[in-house]
Amino acid sequence: MILTSGSYFFSYESDLTRRLSLTGGSPKAPTKDTLDPLYFWNRHLATPFFTARQDSFLTPVLQGFVGQRAFAVKRAEPNDPHSACVISADHDKDSPGLEHAMNHAIQGLANIGGESQDYLLTLISRRSVKRSGLRYLRRGIDDEGNCANAVETEQILSSPDWSTKRQIRSFVQIRCSIPLYFSQSPYSFKPIPIIHQSAAKNNNAMRKHFQDLKDRYGRVQIAALVDKHGSETVIGQAYEEAVRALTESGVLRDVDFEWFDFHAECRGMKFENVSKLVDKLQPNIEDFNETTISESGIVTTQRGVIRTNCMDCLDRTNVAQSAFGQYMLQRDLTKEGFAIDLLHDESTTWFNTLWADNGDAISRQYASTAALKGDFTRTRRRNYRGALNDFSLTLTRYYNNMVNDYFSQAVIDVVLGNLSWKVFEDFESSMMGADPGINIEQIREAAIDNCRKQVIQADDEDLIQGWTMLTPAHENTLRTIPFEEAVVLLTDVALYCCKFDWTTEKLRSFEKVDLRSISKIRYGTYITSTFSERQMQERFNAGLVVVYQPGKESMIRTNTRSLQNYVEPQTDDSENRIDGGTGILSWLSPSSPPSSRTLALKVIDATTRHFDMPNGKQTELPLAMAGRIAEEIRRAIEGPAVTSEQQDHNNNNQLVQQDDIISLAEAKKRTGYFEQLGYSIKKLVWS
Repeated sequence: MILTSGSYFFSYESDLTRRLSLTGGSPKAPTKDTLDPLYFWNRHLATPFFTARQDSFLTPVLQGFVGQRAFAVKRAEPNDPHSACVISADHDKDSPGLEHAMNHAIQGLANIGGESQDYLLTLISRRSVKRSGLRYLRRGIDDEGNCANAVETEQILSSPDWSTKRQIRSFVQIRCSIPLYFSQSPYSFKPIPIIHQSAAKNNNAMRKHFQDLKDRYGRVQIAALVDKHGSETVIGQAYEEAVRALTESGVLRDVDFEWFDFHAECRGMKFENVSKLVDKLQPNIEDFNETTISESGIVTTQRGVIRTNCMDCLDRTNVAQSAFGQYMLQRDLTKEGFAIDLLHDESTTWFNTLWADNGDAISRQYASTAALKGDFTRTRRRNYRGALNDFSLTLTRYYNNMVNDYFSQAVIDVVLGNLSWKVFEDFESSMMGADPGINIEQIREAAIDNCRKQVIQADDEDLIQGWTMLTPAHENTLRTIPFEEAVVLLTDVALYCCKFDWTTEKLRSFEKVDLRSISKIRYGTYITSTFSERQMQERFNAGLVVVYQPGKESMIRTNTRSLQNYVEPQTDDSENRIDGGTGILSWLSPSSPPSSRTLALKVIDATTRHFDMPNGKQTELPLAMAGRIAEEIRRAIEGPAVTSEQQDHNNNNQLVQQDDIISLAEAKKRTGYFEQLGYSIKKLVWS
């Protein structure tokens, strides 16, 4: 994946991880102390070298794009028909090197007459290691203010030998995902963005993001290219309102917002209309300036940056960024007395090709295909052949989003050190991975608090503890696939199992178990699948079963979004089901009501989630946690005023017992042929 992708670059002589304003134009090799860790992709893999203090053997690797084009241009003269003539070194395809190609270009201009000058245009894109990954698996922002698909792109104009006798000019711009917590389904051609978390948490993460950008670049000009109509409107409005709220409150300063509806402005494939955006932002572009280096050192420093985004920060973003780069190149050459028309002059197609190659590289790294609208970026023309090619690329992206990206994302997280190698054990069982940039514990705590406010109604009912655990798909069963992550609340009155919609962050239903009705609590090994090695290890698969007598104080309520939301407890008993609680042939189950019901809860195995636990804290094993929860429930049943005699009586009656819920042998028996076939097909496709 890494060595054959063509997406990684290194240099023995120059530090590719830092922009020109930080290196001062000095071609020094990077060192551990000088390189930028934000773009150091092999940092985790190089840990053994750092530990052994042998970092001199290390060469930092950058993911992104590096491209160069040498060209020669004739000085502009009044009434000269060839004043805008440009010859690119790329015209001589058989040239063995840059020097030969430049001589060819200069000779071509010499035949026309007049003074000419040779240049080298370098384009470097640096992809951040923070929140890095693939399209629908890494969207939006994380808790530290890092955004997905964050790429710094630097356009450098210099002499072919990088001599500072002539000024070297650098212009930097960035692209990042919309700085909000949001997600989109990979199973739709036009997925609707779903915003997560509260407004306060979104604003806090956004504040961190823009503060980091200001610390790095100075002022920030936002160029949002999402649609003002349709499915993208909601997130575009949320973005604009959040920036306005932070600005008006004084929390955010020196950040300007411009919403340019790319599809509306460029309707009819008139992508050249993106020049309207350049015209709008021209005052800020001029004010930001660029970094200029001469023999005496840094002459000017860029004081701000344009932050461009669409939904994916790929296709529309690349068209806009190439337009900004085009404006700066024309501006720089005009300052030096040369006229160049990058929009209409056929001899300048090399510039479009360079930016199109950059867009394709970034798109392949994030969406696994070349960029859409690449024909316009290359030729400044848009036709229906390009539209058909875009449709083909869209289909390829759609397939990759559903199939290939999950495993690739796991590889990226391991390479960067975000997750341990054990993530592949998780992937083997679920074909998915965790997002280390999102604090899942905070999300779970918020869900627990959300459920507490909705299900605990009595003022004198006190919450003792809350957890998130896995539960079977159907109530009163031990094993109905798929298991769902639910919120479990323990009060001094009842035990609640809340089915929570984690996408919309809303309570779907809850089951209430009166503590007085609980007759037995059993905890122990709870194996629900036998398809991977980790799923069959007893110490990582444990849970508990609460047996209780159904009554009027115990109930199940379902949120139907209407006034009628009460549902009677179901009567299907896992012990009596013909399929053993798997859900198959459930219509053959006996219809007689059971004398007792069960609430099955499986502990979530968190040992593979993060690479390192904070403060060196050890993760509690599932079996130990199941036993601890069972004891918490027992103490709640007994109450604070329990006497030693009552406690001895409960111990003799063995209210809490340790025993297998589903052993490995039993789990293998319960795994049916169709379940095995389904997993085999899924594994064949996803891995």
